Amino acid sequence: MGAGPERFARHRILVSRLAVAGLLLLALTTRAPLLTRPAAAAAGYWLGFLLLMACAYGRLWSLLFLSGYKSRRLVDCGPFSVTRNPLYLFSFTGALGAALVANHLWLALALLAGFATYYPFVILAEERNLARDLGAEYEDYRRRVPRLWPRLSLYQRPESWELRLRGYGQAWRDALWFPPAFLLLSLLRRAHEAGWLPLCRN
Repeated sequence: MGAGPERFARHRILVSRLAVAGLLLLALTTRAPLLTRPAAAAAGYWLGFLLLMACAYGRLWSLLFLSGYKSRRLVDCGPFSVTRNPLYLFSFTGALGAALVANHLWLALALLAGFATYYPFVILAEERNLARDLGAEYEDYRRRVPRLWPRLSLYQRPESWELRLRGYGQAWRDALWFPPAFLLLSLLRRAHEAGWLPLCRN
């Protein structure tokens, strides 16, 4: 039974890529506006843009602290002082932003369902690994800091932090996908509004 979370975590990248392909297919073949009033849809579009940017910069900020230290030492400052999983929190923020930019109800529901059913397994697997590697220090951290939703009153900023560049280049490469993603979602939205999509019609 304990192997379940580890199996999900081990195939996280593959599952994420398949999920993106499935979401793109969903956006191309279905139409269901999330916000129907023009003013609300316009506001949602720009809110979605801000959420996508928050996701990109938030992940870079988090990895600034985590890169080179994962499973080697406890990182409990910066974003990790208010939530144990800031990377997943910012990813969730980006998913909401993507749904708002695309203005697609089914896309929003699929993203929420995916996060609710998949990421708990990934988080559980990582918690088990960290508890094994870091012991009592991590158990104390787990008692103090919430798993996902941040508690801002706990925020701690270190006086200094040694940046480990190992793995941080990948974080920048990942962040570079956000502008093209915003453009693609915007094009999908315009194509729906112009009546060019969905590809599958009744």
